[in-house]
Amino acid sequence: MKRKKTKKNRKKSNRRRKIIYSIYILLASLSLFFFFKAYQYISNIPKANNITQEEIYDLTRIGATDIKLVRALKNDAFDSWLYEANDDKVKKLKKTEEMILSITEGKVKLSNIDRAMADLKKRVDTISAADTEELYGLYYKKVLPKQYEKADTAFQAMNVEQPEENYKEIFTLLDLLNKIYDQKGMHSITNEESFKESVSLLEEINHNFVEVNEIKEMFVNYDTLNAPIPEPETRLGKELDEYVFKVNDYLQSTIIVTEFEKKYSELKFNLSENKELIDKSVDVPDLVGMTVEQARRELRKIKLDMTLQGYTNKMYRNGERVPEIQKKIEEWDGDKQDRIIRQDPSSVDYDYIIEGSTIRITVENKPTEKPAETPDSSSSSTSDSSTSTSDSTKETSSTTENKDHTLNE
Repeated sequence: MKRKKTKKNRKKSNRRRKIIYSIYILLASLSLFFFFKAYQYISNIPKANNITQEEIYDLTRIGATDIKLVRALKNDAFDSWLYEANDDKVKKLKKTEEMILSITEGKVKLSNIDRAMADLKKRVDTISAADTEELYGLYYKKVLPKQYEKADTAFQAMNVEQPEENYKEIFTLLDLLNKIYDQKGMHSITNEESFKESVSLLEEINHNFVEVNEIKEMFVNYDTLNAPIPEPETRLGKELDEYVFKVNDYLQSTIIVTEFEKKYSELKFNLSENKELIDKSVDVPDLVGMTVEQARRELRKIKLDMTLQGYTNKMYRNGERVPEIQKKIEEWDGDKQDRIIRQDPSSVDYDYIIEGSTIRITVENKPTEKPAETPDSSSSSTSDSSTSTSDSTKETSSTTENKDHTLNE
């Protein structure tokens, strides 16, 4: 019985040993396999497809001037090499960075920028809309000042006879501004000083073109102008000074001729009218000193009318002199024997008068009763009487000047 038990125990013990030994062999094999794989991975890292570790570090090193997109590409390439032992992205990195640099430095032609951006998107599948806007913005900031200088130089060299020789750079600047203005996300570029200077330059050029075209059109249609061409203000406009002078000189001559014809027509009309007036005119009669009755007979003969107004007589009925302050124009007293002291028009001032005209006559009314004296009036009568003689003389005085005027109705 003891032998059977011993045999049985011995078999169990051998079986355990075999199991433990098998497990040990399995673990040892797995350890060797993983060690070999790790060794192979580590040994391949420095020499990944013939690119050295130093070159990889140089290509993926982030610089201070690297934009966000370049930094992201370098990080992605380094991670791919480090964790996957894949250097494909590292190898493409240099060419991709050159493409991006050519855009950000403004080395791509304006006509090729959209194609260059499309090629970059094909090469970099992770590029975003924000990255695209940033690249366009950096490109415009670089290329706009350069194009502004080219357009300004072209404009300064432009002349009015052959402006088309300098159109190219100016229209390129115009296309660039329109592209920036119409593109989304470029608001910051439109606030750049270079953008504002470019807009101002194009406005100045446009002002020159408008003025030149206006002058040319007015020159061609000079015979329809009613006013001179304004003096040119722009640089190109001033090159047409000679044409402006010719048109204005012609126009001035035309105006002078027209004015002369107008004056000549007026003169003929005036001469004709004056002749008619002269034929109807009569000598201005001298009525001063006549009575109203005498004057009426005289005026009736030469077909003239008259109006009458009175003037205070210089004497009262009692023989006293009327104070000068009390003399005035008044209603005619109706006495046909009153003497005329003034007439308008006067025969002294005018030679002729038209038939049917009216002469205003002033007569001296008959003396009136002296009004009752008041303390104020008696005190002033002495001073007034001393000047009455000279004043009455002035009322009837006349001059002997030459008579060369004609009075119209």
